[in-house]
Amino acid sequence: MNTLKKFFYLARPFWSGTHGRLQWLMLAVLIGFTLCSITISVWIAAWDKRFYDALAAFDGASMPALIVEYLGYMAMIIGCIVCGDWLQKRLIFRWRTQLTEQFQQNWLEGHKHYRLRLTGEPDNPDQRIAEDIYLLADKSIGLFRSFINNIAKFSAFVAVLWTLSGVQTFNIGGYSITVYGYLVWVALIYSIFSTIIAHLVGRKLKNLNIDRQHREADYRAALLRVRDHAEQIAFYNGGEAETGRLKQRYLRIRDNWRRLTNCEFRQETFWATYVRISIFIPILATLPMYLAKTMTFGDMMQTRTSFARVQDSFGWFTDAYRRLIEWAAVVERLSGFQTALEQVEQEGRSTARPASEPAPTLNNRRHSGTLALQNLTVHTQTGSPLLTDINLEVHAPEWVLLEGRSGIGKSTLLRSLAGLWPYYQGSFALDGSLLFLPQRPYLPADTLRHTVSYPHTACQDDRLIQTTLEQVGLGRLKNNLDEPYEWHGILSGGEQQRLSLARALLHKPQILFLDEATNQLDGESALTLMQTLKRALPDTLVIGISHQPEIQALFGRKVNLRPFNELANRSD
Repeated sequence: MNTLKKFFYLARPFWSGTHGRLQWLMLAVLIGFTLCSITISVWIAAWDKRFYDALAAFDGASMPALIVEYLGYMAMIIGCIVCGDWLQKRLIFRWRTQLTEQFQQNWLEGHKHYRLRLTGEPDNPDQRIAEDIYLLADKSIGLFRSFINNIAKFSAFVAVLWTLSGVQTFNIGGYSITVYGYLVWVALIYSIFSTIIAHLVGRKLKNLNIDRQHREADYRAALLRVRDHAEQIAFYNGGEAETGRLKQRYLRIRDNWRRLTNCEFRQETFWATYVRISIFIPILATLPMYLAKTMTFGDMMQTRTSFARVQDSFGWFTDAYRRLIEWAAVVERLSGFQTALEQVEQEGRSTARPASEPAPTLNNRRHSGTLALQNLTVHTQTGSPLLTDINLEVHAPEWVLLEGRSGIGKSTLLRSLAGLWPYYQGSFALDGSLLFLPQRPYLPADTLRHTVSYPHTACQDDRLIQTTLEQVGLGRLKNNLDEPYEWHGILSGGEQQRLSLARALLHKPQILFLDEATNQLDGESALTLMQTLKRALPDTLVIGISHQPEIQALFGRKVNLRPFNELANRSD
């Protein structure tokens, strides 16, 4: 029941959203195709009686008409199945598209993709978005269609089977027992018995499948990590260490696979036995009536078909057990992802500036490009203060250097100002367009035009881009703007930082934050670049962190940040 609640929570936006009526219409038509195929199946069952009776009577004259009739039924049922499958795939893809857009947006907005890394949950969001969403849509609609199919099949064939069963009287222990529709009861008892066994045999599959998805995702993430850090690993000669690390993760997959295979072996053994016995049960149940000549051969064949359909309906849970387990595992994973995103969003609200403490007033405001901090205290995730009671107001075109020993929280302060770090008290205000340049630039696998323009729309002024690249010492790339590359693998660390600084020259932000943005360049090259930046951005407020003496000299104002424990000792 808890899994169903989680599922409905995930499904509600798609089925009640803007295009909800269209989704329901598509589902209704899909159900219509399913019901049509069941109706035709009933006709085929009735045809079975006429065909096998004619066969038993050696009635060759009626065979051509019966064959033509059968071919007509086949054409109709194939049309229903094919059209239903096509519509089902369209509906699945629409649902997948909606869920993908929903989760992608929710994951990326408000920096939740970053904040999830702080908490460590959930693991591998890439798998959940790329794979689990599709599985949820595919298995949900597939199982629902299968369920409706079986309900309709039961409703149609149980009446046929009840009629064929007639009234049977059995003498048991001297007592005469009259049973109405006994073949229906045989099918029901057999299905209940097999369902109980199927549950007992396969009850461990759900947790094993969840565990399998976790372990497969961890292994894939480790492989991607090796690919993304190939050069660093090679420099460390860390191939053997990474081999051991990957082996450990693969051994976890192997252990899960062995347990899963053993469980599936037991279930498949039962399933194979169940299918074979199911074929024999209706023959055995109708054999006495056929031998007593109260049932024709055609009746017996129609009974076999109807019994199989009713028994399939009763045994739907048995047939669909593995798919239900896999569906439940997917629901749990996606629901966990959704819950984690909501918790991060709620945490961001609870740890943000208190409503009772308004943002500081920007005094002496001359133009855009102003930063004001008022009683700002930055904490660790556990609540321990890093920096406390910071009060600062700066205006463009100042260059302000944040000083302090390594590890006191300078970068964390910038993360707070960027909205990435929710663990702070007090308030701050920013006025003007912003650009943050971290130590490790992000370079998407795209064209140079899109990469240098990131995160804004690609600049279409070729001359401007070429001039900017020349300014940062990447003129060799200027004639190749529209070829996509993996820039992290092509450019050195220093070149990546040059490209990052090119973004500042191109976008001309009113407030620019630099977090060791030139630490992979030598002092002379870094100084040249920063001087270029200073000339090109005369009206920009620059807030920087740097341990390079050449760069520190460019900042006109320096703010010495001290850790909380030093301030506490001073007050003592």
